[in-house]
Amino acid sequence: MKIYFIRSLSLFLALLFSLALFTSCAKKPELTSDTREMEESGSAGETQTDSNIVKLTFPEGYSISRIALKLEENGVFGAQEFRDETNKTEYLTEYGFDIPNPADRAFLLEGYLFPDTYEFFIGENPSSVLKKFLDNTKSKLTPEIESRASQLGYSVDEIITLASIVQRESGGSDEAKRVSSVIHNRLDSPSFPKLQCDATISYLKESIKPYIDDGDVYYTYCENYNTYMCKGLPAGAINNPGMAAINAALYPEDTPYYYFVTDSEGVYHYSETWEEHSGKVSQAGL
Repeated sequence: MKIYFIRSLSLFLALLFSLALFTSCAKKPELTSDTREMEESGSAGETQTDSNIVKLTFPEGYSISRIALKLEENGVFGAQEFRDETNKTEYLTEYGFDIPNPADRAFLLEGYLFPDTYEFFIGENPSSVLKKFLDNTKSKLTPEIESRASQLGYSVDEIITLASIVQRESGGSDEAKRVSSVIHNRLDSPSFPKLQCDATISYLKESIKPYIDDGDVYYTYCENYNTYMCKGLPAGAINNPGMAAINAALYPEDTPYYYFVTDSEGVYHYSETWEEHSGKVSQAGL
């Protein structure tokens, strides 16, 4: 009887172990947030760990060319892939961005990649990366911004372009609203058909020329962006401005100034007339 009991007990324990093993193998593992995201994007078969994710901060005023280089330097994908992606018109329809002159722009979505901190997978799809920027921008461009732009007589796209100049010329400093007033004053005056902002020349040299092999194409962009050549605003934004610059474009100071210059110490000097401005330029040693 003792031998029979032991054998029965052994068979019973074996049965319990097999049942537990079956239950453990049959249960689907709980998805983490990262795993769930990969499954939804069709990449659940890939192993994604913390080493496969990069967190990158893009400051106010970065151009698309500069953003693309930073993405490449951090292993997300090639810079040219991203520059090409930002020129696809399909995103205008998807996000409802009203850009009236796509053919005139070096980088179609310049101005619409909101500066912020983002997380990306190494080797992530360029479209997925771009949409993270555009989703953020879309959330920032509120009906209030559109309404205020309309009050000023501008489209949202024109305000973004104006803000990008303010961003570069002011460096995001406390001078932004006063710099904005100079740009608005010149745009509103028939005496100043051209903005003559050096920031637009810098954009051409730094963010467009290195990626254009055709001299004729580059000259066309010069005609479109160089505000010493073109009238009014350039064809599009010259960087991706932050909220402070956008607000400065929407709510400039009320000033009588049409000129400004910065000296070697970064101090801004404003003037109403060319004669006054010329004197301040000389005093600044420029």
